[in-house]
Amino acid sequence: MKKKSKECKKLSVVAVLGVVASTAAFAGSGNMAHNNANNNTMTEVMTIEQVRGLSDNSPVIVRGYLLRQNGENSYVFQDNTGTINVEIDEMDWNGMNVAPSDYVEIWGEVDKNGASMVEIDVSAMKKL
Repeated sequence: MKKKSKECKKLSVVAVLGVVASTAAFAGSGNMAHNNANNNTMTEVMTIEQVRGLSDNSPVIVRGYLLRQNGENSYVFQDNTGTINVEIDEMDWNGMNVAPSDYVEIWGEVDKNGASMVEIDVSAMKKL
């Protein structure tokens, strides 16, 4: 019985070290900034121009500025390649106050409504 107990402790330590190592690797991943839970892939930071060419429900990360609100949960987001509407639900704000001068990173999915309407459905964001 003592042998099993030592093996369990070793497995627990190895599991904890694995989680710590993978967390550290993820945190230091530079432009590979977001682990998409749906398909377990890393997504690079993109421009608005690149986002417009993606298919519906594609995971995206963009960096830029929230210029203004243009609906209940809809905002105009801008980077150096253009603007796009983003939908930010109340829970995705996480208590943050964001001014138009604040540089932010947004994680979300492409939301295509018809041939010309492209938005980003935001799942998380942070000030940079």
